[in-house]
Amino acid sequence: MNLYDVLKKTIISEKAEMLRAGNVYTFEVDNRANKKLIRDAVQTIFDVRPIKVNIAYIQPKKKRSRYTYGLTPRRKKAYIFIKPEDKIVLFEGV
Repeated sequence: MNLYDVLKKTIISEKAEMLRAGNVYTFEVDNRANKKLIRDAVQTIFDVRPIKVNIAYIQPKKKRSRYTYGLTPRRKKAYIFIKPEDKIVLFEGV
């Protein structure tokens, strides 16, 4: 898997903003990615060295569309902890 395909998008929410004050950044990542691959991708793309990476799975939710039921896709979130002196420029000014 290519390192640039591991991180899908950033997660911007109230919880993510509160975590960012403590140097924790939140990303939606590929379902096949593991912690080591996520750490390498962040280090390559943003040029910061993560201290720790936590992963959370978002279970599918049941959605109704007229007469049938379906499920949203299963997703994976990564919480990336970095040193206080490091910053990810993508998030500055958001």
